[in-house]
Amino acid sequence: MPADATEPVVILPELWQRPEILESLRTRNIGQLFRLIRQHAGASQTRIGVAVNLSQGKVSEIMKGAVQVTSFEVIERIAEGLNMPDPARMTLGLAPRNPLPKPDLRPERASSSQVTPPEAGLPTTYLISLTGASSRPVISGLRHVLSGHIQAEAIMGPPLLINAVKSQIPLIGQVCRVTRGADRAEALNFASELLEFYGWLHQDLGDFTQATIWTNKALDYAMELGDQRIISYVLMRKSAIAIEAGDHGHGLGLANAALANPDALTSRLRAVVLRTRAIANAYLGEAADSARDSETALIEATAGMIQTDSDRAPYCTPAYVAMETGATRLLLGQATTAIPIFEASRSQWAPSSQARDHALFLTRMATAYAMAGERDQACTVTEEAIPRIQALRSSRVAGQLTALRTQLTRWSTDRPVADLLTRLDLLSESFYPPAPRPPEGER
Repeated sequence: MPADATEPVVILPELWQRPEILESLRTRNIGQLFRLIRQHAGASQTRIGVAVNLSQGKVSEIMKGAVQVTSFEVIERIAEGLNMPDPARMTLGLAPRNPLPKPDLRPERASSSQVTPPEAGLPTTYLISLTGASSRPVISGLRHVLSGHIQAEAIMGPPLLINAVKSQIPLIGQVCRVTRGADRAEALNFASELLEFYGWLHQDLGDFTQATIWTNKALDYAMELGDQRIISYVLMRKSAIAIEAGDHGHGLGLANAALANPDALTSRLRAVVLRTRAIANAYLGEAADSARDSETALIEATAGMIQTDSDRAPYCTPAYVAMETGATRLLLGQATTAIPIFEASRSQWAPSSQARDHALFLTRMATAYAMAGERDQACTVTEEAIPRIQALRSSRVAGQLTALRTQLTRWSTDRPVADLLTRLDLLSESFYPPAPRPPEGER
């Protein structure tokens, strides 16, 4: 790699105003944009690639016109990497990074030149006024919001986010209705992702009926899009919901459907589907099949650490698969074999970014120790888990907490364990009940 490869690409503000640059942005001709940046900013293909997180070879293919960039995710990454100013971002069809501040509408500050307060019917009016062209920045803006919601949900659980996500569904539905041409694929992709996430929020609150309804809607968008990777991922999500709802045979069938075309999937996607099938097999008592799927899932997740293709399963790391493998062993009553699996991945967790999964991991590990009769270790890990559980509102964690408490009751006559059980009871009572099911509109 050249010595200057890591130096940032410096683009003068006036370059973004050149007619040929504006034309490349309006037409989303990324190859032309790269060629102009190389010509006017003196940036090599390697430097451009480093800035936008693409290989030099991929930049070369784009510049030659052999590869067309159509994914909003990649376009957004290019805009960020080139430090594109807001006018250029909006010409490209992306939301501005620094939107204009809202006008001060307080009576004592308002003037005749200020915008009047919005009417009560503005949301409906706005939805009706959307066109395919005006939907571009809407999708970009909503994708930023969804990314923040996903990160926040992994830390604090779904209750405080579910209404915010729900409010975006009518908007993205209208976007899909009016968007045509090259942008339609991105609209369908995002709609599928948003509704699948909304289904997940219901699942983690223990409302499997609503989780199924919204995940089915996500699958509708995925099927219209025709992207095998997205279809497979949503089928995996349907499988996971069915398994948690107790329909293990149906969950196994959906996992098999998600793996119907494995060569079309990334390593991480194969891993997350195999992990789901392993859980279904464990519930069905198929120990050998479950073990085989878990072993293959770990191999795929390890390969996924270096994959370059993006997908919807970045969370499916080897540590995550190990946690799920340990869970299958617990379901099969094999606590002594689950413990070394948990211990081997214990140091790989980053609790700040995946707080719920880390709490679930520790609770399962404590359960394994308790099932194996190792009281002191079970209590030690439980003590480690409690602070991480307190801020969460997750039915999955609550369910594992109940299983842990059941295992610890064998030592309830011991004073330290009795105190710990009391604290677990108080913790369980603090969990929010599943959210009520409001009427939901049709797609």
